[in-house]
Amino acid sequence: MQWGWWIRLKILAGESHGWIELTPTRFALGNGRALVILAGGTAVDGMSVTRLPSNWRRTVAVLQTVSPRFRVIMNRPSRRLLPALCATALLVTSFASQAWGPEGHAIVADIAQQHLDPVASAEVAALLKQEGLSRLDEISSWADANRKAMPNTGGWHYVDIPLHVDDYVAARDCPQGDCVVVKIDQYAHVLADKSATPQARLDALKWVVHLIGDVHQPLHAEDNNDKGGNTVQVQFFGRGTNLHSLWDGQIIRKAMDLTPGPNYTFDHAIVQSDAMMLDAGITPAEREAWTPTGPLSGLGSEAIGWADESHRLAQQVAYTDLAKPSGEAWSQRYQLKAWPVVETRLEQAGVRLAAVLNQVLGG
Repeated sequence: MQWGWWIRLKILAGESHGWIELTPTRFALGNGRALVILAGGTAVDGMSVTRLPSNWRRTVAVLQTVSPRFRVIMNRPSRRLLPALCATALLVTSFASQAWGPEGHAIVADIAQQHLDPVASAEVAALLKQEGLSRLDEISSWADANRKAMPNTGGWHYVDIPLHVDDYVAARDCPQGDCVVVKIDQYAHVLADKSATPQARLDALKWVVHLIGDVHQPLHAEDNNDKGGNTVQVQFFGRGTNLHSLWDGQIIRKAMDLTPGPNYTFDHAIVQSDAMMLDAGITPAEREAWTPTGPLSGLGSEAIGWADESHRLAQQVAYTDLAKPSGEAWSQRYQLKAWPVVETRLEQAGVRLAAVLNQVLGG
């Protein structure tokens, strides 16, 4: 058995499709091919599948052998298929767990950087060069890393929409204008202002990159009188944590086998590889649907829409199944339902960040 190698199955059911991942129980290698025996006896030989549940109309198997460290996901499970897949798929977990901390923000930045138009890319490069940097992922967690030096900015990272209501109301949820949806719009306008100082525009770029990531995190757009889930205690795969921390980072780290270093450091090459694989899994239809197309003057409304999306996911996913949040079975069940949501939100944030930067800086 070769732990850390992974099999991906593409499931086609009528017009729907999705991906599941299964941990192999045995490998037999020879003649340049791999025969993989999955739990339950399903055999995958190159591109053929010998046994799968009868309720799946048609199934295509894709054998992807990657190094243990680069266990990444090329396509997400279809949200429409997820209930059916949950009954059959084995939850893919890895050796270490822990982060929408620096890695999550870097993934958003890396996806966005792939889709900058030439003019926006040159503008970004010129701004980053002031500090000897070259990539958006190098500034994506600046706002978190420097929060102690900027104590008045804590509320900029989220918006407190009461969990029981339907959507954002400015007078109730952001009366002072110091929440994430307002700050995205504010700093995008600073970034667009060619008369602003280069340093002011660089700082604005840092905020835009970070806050567009933040607004896509479901626990950054809800208020259940629990400090954004920070007082909701859970035991996740044997480790005590809280609901907010779970969504901020541990779901990603569990899914991708990522371990952060001190002071928001991480292996940029590994995270960039993860980001590119996620990016490759975004369909053209999804990219088109997620991309904002309006003028900069409409960005405030777009940001509110993104917050409302996160709020609904907090209601429908994050705050469900919390009656007894502990134990291996609960941890696996929660990870299985939460990871596709987190994955999609990272992808959406990356696509939307690219669109905003192209609108603000591009040709």
